[in-house]
Amino acid sequence: MTGVMKRNNRLICACAGFVSLLLAAGCSRTIDEAAPPRGAAIGFAPTASRAAVEDFAAGDAFAVWGWYTPEDASSQVFDATKVSTQDGATWSYDELKYWKSGKTYAFYALYPAVDALPATAAGYTSDGRLSVGEFDAAQQVDLMAAAATGMNGSSPAVVQFAFTHLLSRVQVVGRINGTSLGIVGFTPRIYSVKLYGVPRTGTLSVAAADLTASGAVRNAWTGSNMTTSAAPLALFSDAAGVEVTGEGLLLLDALPLPGQLTQEAFVEVEYSTDSAGTNRKTTAVQLTALPVTIWEAGQQYRYSFSISDEDRILFDTPAVNPWSEAVGGIIIVD
Repeated sequence: MTGVMKRNNRLICACAGFVSLLLAAGCSRTIDEAAPPRGAAIGFAPTASRAAVEDFAAGDAFAVWGWYTPEDASSQVFDATKVSTQDGATWSYDELKYWKSGKTYAFYALYPAVDALPATAAGYTSDGRLSVGEFDAAQQVDLMAAAATGMNGSSPAVVQFAFTHLLSRVQVVGRINGTSLGIVGFTPRIYSVKLYGVPRTGTLSVAAADLTASGAVRNAWTGSNMTTSAAPLALFSDAAGVEVTGEGLLLLDALPLPGQLTQEAFVEVEYSTDSAGTNRKTTAVQLTALPVTIWEAGQQYRYSFSISDEDRILFDTPAVNPWSEAVGGIIIVD
């Protein structure tokens, strides 16, 4: 069965929260360690609350860039430096860097690390502009960024990153219509769900100061390589079909680029309702026919539909929340 996001998408959150990581080289530190003294190594540590993060696991990594001013020959402290964990709790990076008194630091982060990023290029400039080239949204990787600026090298402290999502989240849920529950011989099955008519790849250029402004992030993306029914952005597929219930079943969980939807954007469902599953049908709903026509970064859009014994698919009105559930009224799609 396909349609579930990849393992490295586990940082999808109920909401964006403070996330920072304690770094050391060849040793372990606990997350409640006191701030380092002057001249100590630069470290990144989580805040007390990690409730927004579902899971950190062995192998997770992100990249860090960092500079200080006034400038000298060593002003760039980090350049896409990989910060990783072997156990999901202890984080490390190679070649420790140390605070310098009298310097003001700016740090920038990108998840995942560059070597795991489905893009042709990625990086920050010293003034905090993030660029990502030809990001492949079909890989369903949760792209996130963070910044911590104005840090005083004369008063070293752990660096805290508040990661924000740079993509949208779209879910598709199917269920039996309440009026059709218990009808003998009525057995709805879903064979495939497709999301298409939206860009597969995108190029991003955004200032770190705008990372928390979803509208600014949306406008910073330039999409290309439009997806089709034959080559969708995201796909759920099950040859035998999965039976839906009155409780609802999450079928698709996708991370598209933020943007204005066009009339080419569709969710397509292949299903059957007879007990043998021999009479398959396909319905496609044009997303702009529903009340939501813009996807913002860091927002979740849940498209729920029900199947009735009248052989109709009823799409609920999608509601928008920060990576949470969606509810709404019903729109009938014949």
